[in-house]
Amino acid sequence: MADDILDSHEQSEQARQWLQQNGTSIVTGILLGLAALLGWQQWQQSSLNHRAEAFSKFESLQEAVDKDDKELASKLVEDLRKNYASSPHAALAALELAELQLKDAQLPEAESSLKFVAENAQADSIKSLASLRLARVQLGRGAAQQALDTLKVIEGDSYAGERDQIRGDALSSLGKVEDARKAYDAALAKLDVAASQRKAIEAKRDDLLAGSATPAAAVAPPAPVSTPAPASPATESEAAAPAEQG
Repeated sequence: MADDILDSHEQSEQARQWLQQNGTSIVTGILLGLAALLGWQQWQQSSLNHRAEAFSKFESLQEAVDKDDKELASKLVEDLRKNYASSPHAALAALELAELQLKDAQLPEAESSLKFVAENAQADSIKSLASLRLARVQLGRGAAQQALDTLKVIEGDSYAGERDQIRGDALSSLGKVEDARKAYDAALAKLDVAASQRKAIEAKRDDLLAGSATPAAAVAPPAPVSTPAPASPATESEAAAPAEQG
């Protein structure tokens, strides 16, 4: 019995010494863990607030666009680009502004806006749409090779027909008749049989075959594609929740 008591005393003494040696580290670790948890929660809340602010500014931009208030629209887009560049709303706002600028024939300004979207948009579909419009603007100012380089970043089948059509225009502008014809054929193969632009593409291809190609830059661009509406911050958070839990 005495041995048992001695053993218990020795164990208690060893435990006390261990705590003296390591207690500070344990407490520090617990405090650091709590600080990290609180910091993560604060960061999440800050991130949500940031997205909410960006969404609100984007809604204000759409109202300015509807009212054709170009000055206010420009200020809102500049704010989004400067302070909310990581938000998807910054790219969408620049795309909206580029459409206004194109309507007013402000080609250098539109090109700058479209470049921002092509380089910063998070969704591939938005990047592709901006790149298509950017290539059109570049082709319109005679930069056919630059337009071809812009089109290279477009992947997938979503805009394949439009991409090949613009590619054919650029190649035609560079005098590469056979390559342009192949690009037009590729565009026709990818477009729906009822697509409105089929006749225009067929006419340009036939002109090439006849040896009297119309300058591609003079051809009017296709009707603009509507800009996708962004998700609200709440929707983004709900969509992200399963991924975080996993």
